[in-house]
Amino acid sequence: MSVTVVHDYYFKPDGDVAEGKAAAAEFVEFLNDYPGNQMTLWLEDRENSLHHFHINVFDSIEDFEKVIETPEVKRFSNRLYPHTARRTHVAPLCDVWLAQGKGIEPVAHR
Repeated sequence: MSVTVVHDYYFKPDGDVAEGKAAAAEFVEFLNDYPGNQMTLWLEDRENSLHHFHINVFDSIEDFEKVIETPEVKRFSNRLYPHTARRTHVAPLCDVWLAQGKGIEPVAHR
């Protein structure tokens, strides 16, 4: 069963958003090649540029648990967290059975 992880980040008004985005870009690049990762997206709120979302879909809870133990997650957190005022995440166990859009390959139900 897949696991979808949604992170919700709010940057501090005086936080370095550019550094946070650079950390995110590096981390997303890592996740794009990570075994067991189906999809990763980083989104910026149009109405509040300090509010960002990071969405990942992993093949299994085991794949998710493996990735959170990697040095890349620690490096990403160390770069991003000093610039955020608050952050939350949810990780519901669910299957992704439909994902399609311009430039996005369909994600097949597993």
